[in-house]
Amino acid sequence: MTGWLSTLDRQGREGERAFYLEAWNGDKSFSIDRIGRGSIYVPACCLSMLGGITPGRLRSYLIDALEDGPANDGLIQRFQILVWPDVSRNWQLIDRPPDREAEERAAKVFETLTELSADEPRRLAFSAEAQELFFAWLAELESRVRGDELHPALVSHLAKYRSLMPALALLFQLSDWAAGKCDEDSIPLRHAQQAAAWCEYLESHARRVYSCIVTPELRAAQTLGEKIKGRALGDVFAVREVYLKGWSGLGSPERVLHALDVLEDAGWVRPEAPKPGAQGGRPPLRYRANPKVWR
Repeated sequence: MTGWLSTLDRQGREGERAFYLEAWNGDKSFSIDRIGRGSIYVPACCLSMLGGITPGRLRSYLIDALEDGPANDGLIQRFQILVWPDVSRNWQLIDRPPDREAEERAAKVFETLTELSADEPRRLAFSAEAQELFFAWLAELESRVRGDELHPALVSHLAKYRSLMPALALLFQLSDWAAGKCDEDSIPLRHAQQAAAWCEYLESHARRVYSCIVTPELRAAQTLGEKIKGRALGDVFAVREVYLKGWSGLGSPERVLHALDVLEDAGWVRPEAPKPGAQGGRPPLRYRANPKVWR
């Protein structure tokens, strides 16, 4: 998706960005007029996008896009099913035949749903129990997005969960209906619960994505904390040992000291009383990690 994002900022393609913003809603019409090719009219233009991007590229884009400017228009927040997975250190070879039965069930679901009439769409509402759960879930969400504890970019992202949660619940109900697992004419409680759980899962990934735009000191402190917890440093270490490692955001004594100040406030480290060396001179500044870090 790196190439696609870069094209949106090119001169002469400003209209494409507006199109993608509107296509997210799924209820706006769109028409194309081409000389010699006639006109195409879409009464309800809905666009779904699937792709991948490296963390470094995404971080660079977010830092630029979320500053006050034309790129800060809510486009990136429309990628609601956004995940930033961990790469497992324990690799394991899995060589087994695909589950043909599951593949056939999935194909049946897609085929059944694509046969639904666009002129007479299925319209479903929450059941009474599911509606009650949604109201409680929405009240909790509204209290958080209207507070002052979250970054504005994350607030904008989570605010779109107002429509994401019921949309997911509807998709779960339609999938089970197409698979022959339910025949309700409304969205039951179990699908609303499933959607709420998915939103909680997606929020954890959204927080990880937007954490890259916090202050450089906090990013550096997070990196140093991970290195300490991973035993990349000893129980006691000098500032010089850290910046010589060349870790991201920790390439100078000043940056290391700022990160250590954050970790000291959090109770992760404490400065050691300097001890003069055998030959005199100024002793190096050293820090001791809190043993609770490894528990």
